[in-house]
Amino acid sequence: MNGMVEPCSLRSRWTQPFVLWGFATAATALVVPWLLKHEHFNSTLRSVLGFLPTLMWIFCIVALARAVGKLDEMGKRIHLQAAAIAFLLTVILAYAFEGLEAARVYTAKIGDLAGIAALIWAVALVFVGWRYR
Repeated sequence: MNGMVEPCSLRSRWTQPFVLWGFATAATALVVPWLLKHEHFNSTLRSVLGFLPTLMWIFCIVALARAVGKLDEMGKRIHLQAAAIAFLLTVILAYAFEGLEAARVYTAKIGDLAGIAALIWAVALVFVGWRYR
């Protein structure tokens, strides 16, 4: 195998439970706020819909933790380093958002930080994984 990725292994990466939960979570995070803004629901249904993206994140994180638990030591190390980098960059970003709000330049919502934090983690995972190749 001359460095090329086999189609079967590429397909299996995209069908991992945490990847599928991630896509479902992203879709839910986009659809639910739109529904809550454009449709009128009773208060119980609004509460359930409002909590649905959080529940989806929980399922995604549980699936990710299970997948990481099955990795060898190097894989676990890569994920741990990516998580540490993402955590630190997210904390820095939170303080930057706080400074922008204090300066009355930009007021971020918590959803802004959550989405960016997930993206930071994904980029950190790719970077750390690439570094160990």
